[in-house]
Amino acid sequence: MTGQNTEKQILAMVVLLVISVAALGAYTWFDNGRRTEAASEVFERDSERGAHIFARNCRVCHGNDGAGRESNSTLVGPALNTPSNTFAWRTENAGQLESLQNRYRFTIACGRNGTPMPPWALTQGGSLDDFKIDNLVTLITTNAGNAWEIAVEAAIHEDELAIGNLEIALHGAERLLEAGGWSADLEAAQAAVNAAEADDAQLALLRRALADALAEADALAEAGASDEEIADAESAVENAGTALDNYERSYTRLVLDAIEVATGDPEQDKEQIAEARSRLNEAGGVLRTVAEQRAWLKVATDLATAHSNLDEAEERFAIGLPIMLPPAQVTASTCGQLQQYHQFGTAETLTAATEGDQLGGWLDSLDTDDS
Repeated sequence: MTGQNTEKQILAMVVLLVISVAALGAYTWFDNGRRTEAASEVFERDSERGAHIFARNCRVCHGNDGAGRESNSTLVGPALNTPSNTFAWRTENAGQLESLQNRYRFTIACGRNGTPMPPWALTQGGSLDDFKIDNLVTLITTNAGNAWEIAVEAAIHEDELAIGNLEIALHGAERLLEAGGWSADLEAAQAAVNAAEADDAQLALLRRALADALAEADALAEAGASDEEIADAESAVENAGTALDNYERSYTRLVLDAIEVATGDPEQDKEQIAEARSRLNEAGGVLRTVAEQRAWLKVATDLATAHSNLDEAEERFAIGLPIMLPPAQVTASTCGQLQQYHQFGTAETLTAATEGDQLGGWLDSLDTDDS
């Protein structure tokens, strides 16, 4: 009897052990799935935020969809939406993914010297904090939730708003031209300005003085004059330019006054118009005439620019490009120079290289087409 009870107890313990192991395995499987699902949700949330940040800050260089200059030559940034980047998070090599993410994190934060890529980190004078930079890195290296599609949608929304603002600017320029009774003929407006300026003796004198000073400086440089003589000539050019700028600056207020008088609403802007007319009268005949003709030229030029801006924006929008052209300036003197190549040596090695001739050789030997 005792033996039978012992066998039953052992059997019960074995059954309980099997059930426990099975339950533990099921829980582990369920928990791993839950963690994987939670991680995917985090990736999707971060990538979606990154998509909106990209649409507001990065697409001018890299394109609405991140395809970069490989998709259109007017873009200056390399492609970011590539299989090697987008599916990097699927790799089983965690170190490889971390290395790629660090590379993009450093590049976004510090920029890349010698390219149009500026530094974006707040600590480097940019506008993005670490959290936003991490969101961008997640977008580039995961595309979780098809976030690049979200970036395109956000870009379209941004450009639709921008085109609306350009249309407003165009209508405003049209109203000013009509209110002033001017024509949109730029050549006629420029001819009227030239004719009026011909009577401004002071303006002619200052322009001639600057031209003479420039000619003198060029002649001395060609003749191999001494450093002192060239310095004196350059100083004369600077002084002549400053005198002309100061005189031209006096016209700025008068041109705005002429526009106010010609286009203002007498019922709503009575005081402003009266003050503007008073300043024009005080300026005298020649200055007033020049200001009035320049006012016409300014409004006509603004209208032509508004037309051009809207046409170009609509053309780019129609083919899926950012409506703004990428910046032309080249980034220099940022932390990007060292951190960009951190994988090629220690910080001490790279710092020492920058003090000698080694860094130039490194840069020449490296492929710098990647972002």
